[in-house]
Amino acid sequence: MSKTGLGAKNKNLWLRLCVELGAAPITEAYLSSDYEYVDGMCESGSITIAPHNHTVDTVIHELLHRLYPKRSERSIRRTTSMLRKTLTDEEVQWFYDEYQRRKQTGKARNADL
Repeated sequence: MSKTGLGAKNKNLWLRLCVELGAAPITEAYLSSDYEYVDGMCESGSITIAPHNHTVDTVIHELLHRLYPKRSERSIRRTTSMLRKTLTDEEVQWFYDEYQRRKQTGKARNADL
């Protein structure tokens, strides 16, 4: 599947997320919750990502929470979906590889905050 690439607005957001990926403390750990399935979380600027199929989407989502802590969950979901649809396969692969390089492994934890 080929993609048309990023528009100027999306490109600026993509560049900010790439910078944030390099700056953010990111840990990969299983997350549990009594209330819902948790892909990831951003707490006090630190990101924890649960290892499973939607890793790139989850990392983008949690980085957006880090960049925009006052935005609603719905707004973050819409932005994640919009941005993810515009990325090329090469951009997704680079982002995933960079995430793999940057992440730390943590202990399983409860995500109920």
